[in-house]
Amino acid sequence: MPRLARLFANCAWLLVFLASCSRTAPQPPIHSRVSFILENAAVQPGSQVNVGIQFVTDKGWHIYWQNPGDSGEPPKIQWQLPAGVIPGTLEWPIPKRLNTSAGADYGYEGTTVLLSALQIPPTARPGTTMELGGELRWLVCHDICVPQRSQLRVPIRIASATTVDDAAHLLLRSAAERIPKPLPARLHPTVGSSPDGIQISLVPPEAVKQAEFFPSEVEQIDNQAQQTLNNHRGVMRLTLKKSDHLRQDPERLSGVIVLNGRDAYQLDAPVNKLPAAQKER
Repeated sequence: MPRLARLFANCAWLLVFLASCSRTAPQPPIHSRVSFILENAAVQPGSQVNVGIQFVTDKGWHIYWQNPGDSGEPPKIQWQLPAGVIPGTLEWPIPKRLNTSAGADYGYEGTTVLLSALQIPPTARPGTTMELGGELRWLVCHDICVPQRSQLRVPIRIASATTVDDAAHLLLRSAAERIPKPLPARLHPTVGSSPDGIQISLVPPEAVKQAEFFPSEVEQIDNQAQQTLNNHRGVMRLTLKKSDHLRQDPERLSGVIVLNGRDAYQLDAPVNKLPAAQKER
């Protein structure tokens, strides 16, 4: 059961965290590694620096998306920044569905880069160096889940001219290509609800042969259930089975929809009652 599995995972996280607090020195992460990647070696006062949080997991191990699915916890960062430096929101790449003993999870295997941006204050003085940092906590899972923790620090120079790190720029640009884009209004997104399912309708410019939806919120859909795709008179409809834990329809459905295995979009639309004629298709 998703709720029970998530409770066990959270309890395991808490027990290991409490145990680690009693140690004199934190243990290095296992089965995964994390690092900061800064696009710039030097920036001007008042500018913005793009930053990647790169996770690398051992083969067979995974970390979690912002909605972990039936179990697990997403990575969390507590920024530790100089006064005046403002962090942006985290941007998450397209996840994958992972079948586990607890059900179906949403996460990442191998190398994953979360993106953000840090706003440097205009009062920063050229010729000085700022230390940017943060405490990362995450779960890495295989047959078991292991809570991880890492303290990251990286310096950046404040200068009269911006200096780009070419290797970091290419890596972050590649990571940005995996961030879902806003859903174009021309696709006319609508979301309808029936007693058992939620239906996403789009009007795509080309035939959709494959579609998959990843919900932003937990326990809205049955993560293990097959998502049924139907094309009818130029309209694509993707039907999702509701979660057994969903007591009433959500006001809005948000998440990521991936079309034809390549085009990923951010979906956020109100949920309306589905007309009877449409339920039958």
